[in-house]
Amino acid sequence: MNLQQTLRRALQNVAADAAGARAELRFAGDEFFFEGHFPGAPVLPAVVQVGAAVELASRVLNMPQRLVEVTRAKFTSPTGPGRVLTLVVTLDAENGRHRVRASMHDGETPVSEFTLRVEKA
Repeated sequence: MNLQQTLRRALQNVAADAAGARAELRFAGDEFFFEGHFPGAPVLPAVVQVGAAVELASRVLNMPQRLVEVTRAKFTSPTGPGRVLTLVVTLDAENGRHRVRASMHDGETPVSEFTLRVEKA
């Protein structure tokens, strides 16, 4: 299974409207990206967090999007498999692309915040 397929499976309970979406994100721990990141204490890679936001934005926009740029990123608390994460994205159209503001939480604990630019894939 590739990253996009894994993210589609992991995104659950999606609530979306034209401005953005909220979803739960769940990983079992057997996903390929946890191998070696880090043995004995797996941590959700930043690239997977960004990929989840792009996948959620694709659902909101009802068409596949590709990442153009990460304009801001702050990763504040590591998280790993077996957790129920909350991912929230808001979208703004700009010059044929969309700005995606994303935040991820593990319960009340902030995990990450980032701003991306995406465009139609």
